[in-house]
Amino acid sequence: MLRNITRGLRSLFRKEQVDKELDEELSAYLELAAKEKMKDGMSRMEALRAVRLERGNLEVSKEIVRSGAWESFVETCWRDLRFAVRLLGKSPGFSAVAVLTLALGIGANTA
Repeated sequence: MLRNITRGLRSLFRKEQVDKELDEELSAYLELAAKEKMKDGMSRMEALRAVRLERGNLEVSKEIVRSGAWESFVETCWRDLRFAVRLLGKSPGFSAVAVLTLALGIGANTA
């Protein structure tokens, strides 16, 4: 569990490095699958094309890998929070009324 947490934190704070490692890993997998096809008698270009057709787009594979981890949820929440703050900053009058209404509602319910 500790390894999963440290890997997730590394993914959040060193996104470029983790993306580069994922690119390298997927490229190595593509090459390995192409070598298997070349053993069956295909040329290198045909083998690479066949593997790409079978496996699909690499960008889709990357998104599937990224979305499977908890850090994608944290990153999405962080982006949503930043967007909300930007929108509230654009209309301070509405923001003040909304915060005041929430404060009064929460205060009335707890009292």
